[in-house]
Amino acid sequence: MAAFFANLPALLLALAFGAAVLGVLAGLLGAKRVWPLFALALGLFLLALFLRVE
Repeated sequence: MAAFFANLPALLLALAFGAAVLGVLAGLLGAKRVWPLFALALGLFLLALFLRVE
């Protein structure tokens, strides 16, 4: 469990990157509302930054 919490910021950054890529791909495929994916990516990115700062 300690290894999970030690690598949590890296996991959150990977999830944020995936959400951003999914948002771009959904936009390219013609989805009308992709802002929730970018909001999710921003939230995960900010959470990762917050957890990394000690």
